[in-house]
Amino acid sequence: MSATSAARIEFLARAIVNRLEDRGLVEFRDAEAGILVVARALQENFAALDLIEQEARQRLGDRASDAQVEAEMRRIAAERDVIL
Repeated sequence: MSATSAARIEFLARAIVNRLEDRGLVEFRDAEAGILVVARALQENFAALDLIEQEARQRLGDRASDAQVEAEMRRIAAERDVIL
């Protein structure tokens, strides 16, 4: 993962934790720990999404359009009971 991606994930995790706390849905005793948990979950989900995209592109080949890749990603996700 690049430094830019890591920074973006941390920023997104902070935003999610802040939003959850602001709305009173969750209260973290240690916000930094909550941010780490959310960041880890985001990293894992983005990695899974990347793997699904790679498999879709392998199945379809180089000439597939973005729409075709997206449709194939949805099929793969459904096969694996993953929600996109």
